[in-house]
Amino acid sequence: LACGGGSESKGGKADAKTGDAKGKGATDLETADAKTADAGHDDHGHGEIEATDAKPTDAKPAASEADQAADLQARIDRFAVAELGVDTSTLPERERETLLLLIDAARQMDPIFDRQAWSANPVLEAELAKATDPLGKAKHAYLRLMRGPWDRQEHREPFATDHPWPKGAGFYPKNLTAEEFKAWVDAHPADAAALESLTTVIKRDAEGGLLAVPYHEEYRDWLTPAAAKLREAAEKTENASLAKFLRSRADAFGSDDYYQSDKDWMDLDSRVEITIGPYETYEDELLGLKASYEAFVTVSDPAASEALAKYKAWLPKMEQHLPVDDAVKTKRGAESPIRVVDLVFTAGDARKSVQTIAFNLPNDERVRKEKGAKKVLLRNLIETKFDRIMKPIGQKVLDPALHDRLDGGAFFDQVLFHELSHSLGPAFTKVDGKLVDVRVALGPAYTALEECKADALGAYNILYMIEQGVLPADSREKVLTSYFAGLFRSVRFGVAEAHGQGAAIQINRYLAGGGASFDAAKGTFTIDFAKLEASIETLVHDLIMLQHEGDKAEAEAFLAEHGVMSKEMEAALAGLGEIPVDIRPVYPVAGETAPR
Repeated sequence: LACGGGSESKGGKADAKTGDAKGKGATDLETADAKTADAGHDDHGHGEIEATDAKPTDAKPAASEADQAADLQARIDRFAVAELGVDTSTLPERERETLLLLIDAARQMDPIFDRQAWSANPVLEAELAKATDPLGKAKHAYLRLMRGPWDRQEHREPFATDHPWPKGAGFYPKNLTAEEFKAWVDAHPADAAALESLTTVIKRDAEGGLLAVPYHEEYRDWLTPAAAKLREAAEKTENASLAKFLRSRADAFGSDDYYQSDKDWMDLDSRVEITIGPYETYEDELLGLKASYEAFVTVSDPAASEALAKYKAWLPKMEQHLPVDDAVKTKRGAESPIRVVDLVFTAGDARKSVQTIAFNLPNDERVRKEKGAKKVLLRNLIETKFDRIMKPIGQKVLDPALHDRLDGGAFFDQVLFHELSHSLGPAFTKVDGKLVDVRVALGPAYTALEECKADALGAYNILYMIEQGVLPADSREKVLTSYFAGLFRSVRFGVAEAHGQGAAIQINRYLAGGGASFDAAKGTFTIDFAKLEASIETLVHDLIMLQHEGDKAEAEAFLAEHGVMSKEMEAALAGLGEIPVDIRPVYPVAGETAPR
């Protein structure tokens, strides 16, 4: 899971996910060449896009164009431009050259993700790129930030189209309902595996039925050059484990079989790394089935990674420490390497409005059972977000007596343990007597619950480490304070987003349990540390049981009750206007001088 929100890990994956976007990936959109016709035809566009769908429109016709432009610019300005530099001088020359080839491969994820987010994105972006007026330019800039004409931070409010946001994004035919999809699958069981696959696009055939088109066919125009760059990088690098992964991942781009390359990625032992492929299903809010392409290019810090390696040995004990009956506890692979890395470049799903600060991959439960999951912490991004966003938010929403307990180290630990916690709890559940992945059983409700679980369980496990003497006892209040304050950074993303809704659940439950209280006169929160600890344990229990039972209706009811914006949250968030919502990264190693 990649997290960009709550803990920003994907995701589920904590916080939980382009050279000026001028690489081969992004500017293909601006040319709106013949490939963009796939957004306008029933046989090649899973959105069955009408000609008018991709025309820029005024989202707020009641306001003047000047007011609309000013409003959009204000929204853009809520994302602080931040340069994420990395010192690559210690890398051998061949590895620096490898790094640049990996960036080239990563760029190809951008045009794929734009189409996955909405089939008509390439056409609309090309049209808006021609704008010379302030409103058109603002729409174009915000569309590139949001990866589509709907505001991800404002409950998918349209700003450059009249059309409502499609829950199925670009993965399904226009107007397809979940009920129709499920009925079709039930009536065609032989096609179920392909239709429900993570790596197929669903289209209608000539008779109006549903058919599954493999990703490697649908996105061949970009996967083929990406694979070529990966193979070129494999020839360049002197690291055997990296070369092995790059070749197997290049092969996977032509087959959609990622099993072996996921295992090879787990075995990587290289300072230069890339995480690239279809991973998270956040974008598919219709059924939660389809994975989006993304890429992270990083340089690792072996010493910092080794310092955290001790925690992977604790994972089985953390599982046994879960506040549920033993029958609910599970066993997965315990290799679970931990990497501390600096981010060099991102693309695709990893570079939309909210930037992922860590991720926990792969998501394939077969690989996780064999090898566990790798937790990757994006250190330069974590530090940037703490300094520019999280700490200022804590100073606004918390009583001043708690400000000295806001701590960057505690924030980093929360990110780490959020990622570790994605590897804990139920992976499978039973539905109608069949063993199925929890993600499939819970559908779209899964992502918010999983992010919420990783947040709360992350705090629970840090407290367990303090109890076991692994972390210092005097860090307890810093951990709880920084954890609670961090939830307000996440809930700013809105409850329509998985991390934001997960954070809302936590805040609401802690207020109800007395772990925190809101002073309306001061507009700040205080914390009762003992009650907060108790509330965290209760919430972890409830979330684990929801996943274990696999009852979709119960999960949806839980979200509807607790995953909402309360008056207390709204009052606290009202005072955060001057603090950035997130950042717009600039990657100088990739040749960037401005954000995407």
